[in-house]
Amino acid sequence: MQKIQVFLRDDQKQALKKLSARTGARQSDLVRQSVDLLLQTEKENSEDWRGATRAAVGLWQGRDMNEFDARRDAVKARFGRIYGK
Repeated sequence: MQKIQVFLRDDQKQALKKLSARTGARQSDLVRQSVDLLLQTEKENSEDWRGATRAAVGLWQGRDMNEFDARRDAVKARFGRIYGK
């Protein structure tokens, strides 16, 4: 393990202290668990994004591009202000 220094707001420190007293876990263990949870959530979100991107590959393959153009034109008409119209 490596030591790092972290600054917490007073309310964060008090909440951490209360949680430690209630659970019996050391504050340092709770901080490590929090970091693990944050990193796991980030990893899951990253994998979801990659999976969605992979699923979209070839989505328009074999389709009539006129259909794509019609959908794009419909979006531009609906959101003309964004497209400078």
